[in-house]
Amino acid sequence: MLRAILILGRVSNLPTVWTNVLLGWFVGGGAWVAELGWLTLGVSLLYVAGMTLNDAFDAQWDSEHAQERPIPSGDLSRGAVWAIGLLEMAGGLALLLTQTTFHPALLGGLVGAIFLYNWLHKKWAGSVLIMGLCRGLVYLGAASAVVSHTTSIEIPKVVWVVAVGMIIYIAGLTLAARSERTSEGEMVLPFWKRLMLLLPILFPIYAARNGFGDTTSYIAAGAAFIVIWAWISLSQSALASHIPKGIAWFIAGIALIDGGVLLFSDWRAAAACVGAFLLTLAAQRVIPAT
Repeated sequence: MLRAILILGRVSNLPTVWTNVLLGWFVGGGAWVAELGWLTLGVSLLYVAGMTLNDAFDAQWDSEHAQERPIPSGDLSRGAVWAIGLLEMAGGLALLLTQTTFHPALLGGLVGAIFLYNWLHKKWAGSVLIMGLCRGLVYLGAASAVVSHTTSIEIPKVVWVVAVGMIIYIAGLTLAARSERTSEGEMVLPFWKRLMLLLPILFPIYAARNGFGDTTSYIAAGAAFIVIWAWISLSQSALASHIPKGIAWFIAGIALIDGGVLLFSDWRAAAACVGAFLLTLAAQRVIPAT
């Protein structure tokens, strides 16, 4: 039963959610304080809740097309999955509302986006943007917690750029993931989808330009550019031959992308992103990423 719950929550991908919080928090001007831990835990609960509820919404479809999933395989009933997902959601909301200053409007938007995506993703192709919005709102919410305002949202431009760029990246990744159970053999992504997935290579350069702006910063940005580009290229190659592996690698790459931006805000957080990247890859060997 425990393994089924972990599979439902796609917990192997959680380290990439932690790096989203780190980016929003430190680029927003935050420090290593207790609230960061509560933010990370609260957002993690929302993430696993959204993933768990995805199976609850898709139970009928999974019974026909993905019988290995926890509900159709009989590991958990649909009612139990609804209960688990809603409890996780309630726990995340309670933590973020009582222990952090995550802006209420952004928190409401994040929860709404999670439910809206799960409801619409099998009905509307454009729902991939809602999936991306879920990630984007994590960056914005973590940054909003730094300024501790409840009536205004003051977030650095770099966080906005990364949030919007990640919406596009996740939308492209979600479009690729939708081919997971329908493609046979190799898959070749259209040019426009490849562009969506390549967009994050520009994030470190933008962060350097808006950070220190000195020679060392641009050298670091160039190194981050190369590392992120290399990993995305490897992920695209993996996607072409084995879609689930490619999707998993693209998800793990989110931590590297966040680290490339955090180089210009807090080197310890950037190092933590590298650790989160490696942890994600290791965890994906035990718990499937998709």
